[in-house]
Amino acid sequence: MDGTQLKTQRKSLRTSFTICAKNIEEKLIKEAPNVNQLSIWKAQIEDKFTRLEKCQTEITNLILKDKDAERAYEEDFLSAEKYRDRFSELCAQIQLLSMKETETK
Repeated sequence: MDGTQLKTQRKSLRTSFTICAKNIEEKLIKEAPNVNQLSIWKAQIEDKFTRLEKCQTEITNLILKDKDAERAYEEDFLSAEKYRDRFSELCAQIQLLSMKETETK
């Protein structure tokens, strides 16, 4: 795939990831989810992040082929880091809630 196609795909994957993340965040605030529900949410966000990360890696590899693309790489990297951080944060929240629920049983 060329860079334009990959960026279009990444945009869709980012949108999907963001929608899923927002839904999980809202549910974590409103509900007291059980371990099964937490596992489902974690699987959903992991799937979306894995596909996004794969696409991001392909884009990064294309950028790195251009010797003069240091600035483009840095901007792209910082943008991708926001999604990595959000993914890590959600997984940590889900893990904590799973541990709390397991302890109360």
